[in-house]
Amino acid sequence: MSIWKNASCVNVHLKFFERLINDVPSLVVGLVSKKVILVAASVLAVFVIVYAVTSLENNFHMQDVFVSVNKNPYVTEYSLPENSAPNGIVVAENGMVWVASKNATLYSVNPSNGVVSSHQIWSDVMPYENAKANATMVWTMLEYDDKIWFSPYGEGALWNFDPIKNTYYAIKPESGTPFQMKSYGGKIWYTTLRGNAIGVLGKTENGAYKISEFHTGNNTGPAGLFLYGNSLWIANVNSQNIVQYAIDKKGNTVQNISISSRIPKDNSSLFSSPTDIHANNNTVWLTEHGTSFLTRYDLHNGIVTRYPTSQNTFHTTTLPFWIRSTNESNILWFNEHEGNKIGRFDVSNKTLTEYSIPSLPRDGYLTYPLNIAQDTHDEKILWFSEWNTDKIGMINGHVKCPFEINLNATHVVVGKNKNVSIEMTIPANKNPETLVLNASSTITPTAELGNLTVKFLPNLINTSHDNKINILVTNDGVVPGTYTLGLSASDGLVTSTKFVSLSVYDK
Repeated sequence: MSIWKNASCVNVHLKFFERLINDVPSLVVGLVSKKVILVAASVLAVFVIVYAVTSLENNFHMQDVFVSVNKNPYVTEYSLPENSAPNGIVVAENGMVWVASKNATLYSVNPSNGVVSSHQIWSDVMPYENAKANATMVWTMLEYDDKIWFSPYGEGALWNFDPIKNTYYAIKPESGTPFQMKSYGGKIWYTTLRGNAIGVLGKTENGAYKISEFHTGNNTGPAGLFLYGNSLWIANVNSQNIVQYAIDKKGNTVQNISISSRIPKDNSSLFSSPTDIHANNNTVWLTEHGTSFLTRYDLHNGIVTRYPTSQNTFHTTTLPFWIRSTNESNILWFNEHEGNKIGRFDVSNKTLTEYSIPSLPRDGYLTYPLNIAQDTHDEKILWFSEWNTDKIGMINGHVKCPFEINLNATHVVVGKNKNVSIEMTIPANKNPETLVLNASSTITPTAELGNLTVKFLPNLINTSHDNKINILVTNDGVVPGTYTLGLSASDGLVTSTKFVSLSVYDK
């Protein structure tokens, strides 16, 4: 309840007493004097004021902020206070969305009415560091034991907030601040990027929280983690590899973790800053943050297949970061730190859909969606934080892309100074629009084409009728190898990309 609601409550009650004072004497003439009623009303007014002030004190840390919404067919944005710089975000079981800011405040958003509420972070036991310092930036949040857990990066503590009791609690992991957290098997699992450790937090029989930690090796830099069955997968940013661990449990206690496999097995360079990871059906998916790629690794044959994001108009590396998905899902969500888009990859048909972020910062051209959170009840709803626009956004994946692209080939071969043609078809739709066509590739880490030329004839189309586009691909000196070519169409709000395997030869 906000201060304004409390003040309004007092005002309403005082007006009620004023009416009472004026009306009652005429109703009970000869029974009670107006002076007595005035005294009684004054006492009641004081009681209401005391109640309102007490309520204000109890709710000082939970105030309604405001409702400000920006919306297009796919994305809805909610504004937070200026300079809040939101990062960590989570969707609770009850549908409430929680996000952490750098100003020592948690914000909750009610999607049903758009109301944003603030919850000041405080503790009588452990101080919260300087709210204006980036050291308090929260990279990871989750819901566990009916509480919202979060960790200010650089502070070395793991906090939780009880929304019912409006209380905070903090515990200090030995290895430092958790960088990523997952709730699994009745426990919190986390990585410490700087501490080179995996941590497990659980509840003891007496209800206390207890932490166990396991060292991953010097300068490994564990970032993303994924748990399934008895396996723990870790993406290591510093050692540029991914590691599978077997979990050794005794009863409900995690005794140890031991390495089952390491990819690559040696110290060869296979990945570029693998940040997050998802494993399913003998396939490992990861984001390579040093590139513009979502990457697939086949556990059977060791084949690496990379899928480039669409190119942006700023010619920057898009820097995919976190992955969100359910264990058995064919949908992989990921955020692009410098792509101005959120990606959704359909594993079943290898189609990438990217949603443009509507807002841009006042002093730049790139919006930084630092974190994402999937709705716990709907895998097609994704929330994301916009660090440099002071907003959070929600993508409704149930809204279908209004256009469809189809290719007549999934694999093409091209020699040096040779070319090959691919045909793209885009059927007409009920709401005609203009689409821009574009190409990206895994030839360069930035998803640009390098020494490959791709021409669309035509490169600007209208969906008022069926379209057939001839795509001419020319090898102007690409290093021989196998790459992935992304062919995209965009209406400015949403981009759809289909992929072709490209084999390049020097003859």
